Amino acid sequence: MRFVKALGAMSLLSFIAGCGGGSGGSDTGSVAPPPADASAGGIWEGTESSTGLEILGLVTETGEGHFIRSDGVQYFGTVEVDVNSLSGDFTGVVPIGSTFTDGSVTGTGTLTGTVQERQSMTGRTTFRTSGGNQTSSTVSATYNPLYERDSSLGTIAGNYLDPATNAIVNVNSDGTAFSQDPVTGCVINGEVSIIDPAYNAYRVEYEFSGCQGDAARLNGTMGRGLAALDNTVSPEQAVIGVVNAAAGYSLVGRYPRT
Repeated sequence: MRFVKALGAMSLLSFIAGCGGGSGGSDTGSVAPPPADASAGGIWEGTESSTGLEILGLVTETGEGHFIRSDGVQYFGTVEVDVNSLSGDFTGVVPIGSTFTDGSVTGTGTLTGTVQERQSMTGRTTFRTSGGNQTSSTVSATYNPLYERDSSLGTIAGNYLDPATNAIVNVNSDGTAFSQDPVTGCVINGEVSIIDPAYNAYRVEYEFSGCQGDAARLNGTMGRGLAALDNTVSPEQAVIGVVNAAAGYSLVGRYPRT
């Protein structure tokens, strides 16, 4: 009799479990994964509202960015993305021999905005010079698919002309770079390296020596930045944006291959 009761209890438990009463109940539905963060990587072309000047941006897949204004001012920093929302902090530097309107040569700022991956970028910036002058602006930029050109040391190796000084910048197949400015006497020794071979972005680093006159303050300092190759023009051009924040120095330009 006890065996029959026990068997009946086991049958009841099996029935309850089969109806979802136990830990093995029916699936109530899976939870959708959170949306992926968009990439801000790209070559970006746009305009700054406060000045009306054109902006050329180069942002890597890891968010390192250099934005070059058409007057040679350069903003650099890191861009972070949360789904499609942009944010970041940046530093601004003027070209050597120039200043912001209050006489400063550097400043810092913040960026907020949105990005549509490989399409468009909009942002609002607040920038304060080291002298205390503050400005706000908006930037709207569109994506240039030139960013999707593969990169390699073999592709970028060669000689490039600096139109401002007639100096030749030599990049060897191992990435080492050399140039000498015939005006200032500055000798540049550095390196070009690959960031991601799937994208048209190169890292540039070099040190100054032998500079004379006003440029002597550059001796022993480092310039760091990004570059891309533009093969939509003939001859092909290296587009370079380098900053030397310690010396308050921005170097930007297009250097045709010779």
